[in-house]
Amino acid sequence: MTNWKLARRDLLKTLGVGAAVLPVLRATRSFAAEGPLKRFMVFQMSEGLRQAYWKPAGGSLMTGALPPTLQAFEKFRADMTVIPGLNNPGGGGGHGSYGCVYYGLGGTGGGQYKEPTGATVDQVIAKALPKSASGHLSVHYAVQFDRAPTSTGMPGGRRAFWTGGGAPINPVLDPVEAYKALFMGGGAVDNAPKADPEAAKRLLAQKKSVLDYVGDSLTDFQSRLGKDDRTAIEHHHESIRQLESQISALPTTGGAGGCGMAPAAGTDFAAYSAYPAVMKAHTSLMVAALKCGVTNVATLQTGDSSGNNINFGAFVPGLPATSKNNYKSPYRNWHDLGHNPIQDGMHHKKIVDRWFMDRWAEVFTEMQSIQEEGGTLFDNTVTLVGNHVEEGANHNSNAIPWMVFGKGWGKINAGTCVTGGGKVAGVMAGICEAFGITHPYGGVTPGFKKA
Repeated sequence: MTNWKLARRDLLKTLGVGAAVLPVLRATRSFAAEGPLKRFMVFQMSEGLRQAYWKPAGGSLMTGALPPTLQAFEKFRADMTVIPGLNNPGGGGGHGSYGCVYYGLGGTGGGQYKEPTGATVDQVIAKALPKSASGHLSVHYAVQFDRAPTSTGMPGGRRAFWTGGGAPINPVLDPVEAYKALFMGGGAVDNAPKADPEAAKRLLAQKKSVLDYVGDSLTDFQSRLGKDDRTAIEHHHESIRQLESQISALPTTGGAGGCGMAPAAGTDFAAYSAYPAVMKAHTSLMVAALKCGVTNVATLQTGDSSGNNINFGAFVPGLPATSKNNYKSPYRNWHDLGHNPIQDGMHHKKIVDRWFMDRWAEVFTEMQSIQEEGGTLFDNTVTLVGNHVEEGANHNSNAIPWMVFGKGWGKINAGTCVTGGGKVAGVMAGICEAFGITHPYGGVTPGFKKA
């Protein structure tokens, strides 16, 4: 049996590169003995959901047709918990509920946009789980937050995740920089040296994979391991090469990037039409990071508290190029859709809601194909698809629509729609209890926890 601690230290000191050479350290027998692998993801949406097309009848989801917005999750019925009607007392109203929705214990601040006084649920979970081999407590991404017009300059309107009071987490916007930080950063484990920045630049300039950079040293290391550990490393490498291909496919203004490298200089991540490609790159990073043991917790923000800066007409089929309402911008942005969901007889907000659900289903399908101890990556992950208002038109933060995917290792009452209201804190309490984690939230929302 491989002495992973010594082997890892030897390898990292030799190579001096980042998590790309952490060969799925979850394959170690000592790690497996600690229990099932456990991960947590959050996908944060904005401006609520069209309830008539999203909200199922209360009770079991295992019979009958799913509502139109949820039909992408047909094969995930048994793993899905739909929870409408949640509130967050003291957490701000309307758009102002954005910054505290994952805190669940009220908020502070004199303005509309409240801020939490403690850590959000992602950090509660991340700090309680075993540390990942890479040293990354959690990873946080967002799509095009830097493009005007934003809803507010206040942190509570743009930051959904916090390490504590007054300490918002700034999500990474550029997937290339996110990739380099995850897989070329180094220095996080066993005091290994950081990767040489100039070597990283040369690597990208030569259109090579980071795996090419470690080359013979990693091959030699792999040859010294047992069959199971060699297989784990091969799966890890496959994830990285797939991720590099995904990133290299991002739209560029300076020519296409080569295979196994970041996009060429001049990538326009802020282009309206680039939104889906950037989001896909981020979700690929999240899956790769969880699969490879780089971190146990990952979050994605797809819009700030109002989403004024998104032009859905640039990439969602069925939406027009411009809005007839010109609400906050000339385009069908998230805020515009919230207040004016129907245009020319078409339910554009319904279409956009379904577009996002299709994307989440694609992520879950990928995770379901990744086999590991205890089942699949999907089985070993609890994912919260969150929002901060019921519908954009009513700004109702007392009927927040949430969905949770994953059975929580048999502790979540999946395959149901939990009605009767409740608090977001109660859902977060149930998620934490599924992880076996002590939490500050109080009682679990009735019907969410497995009886």
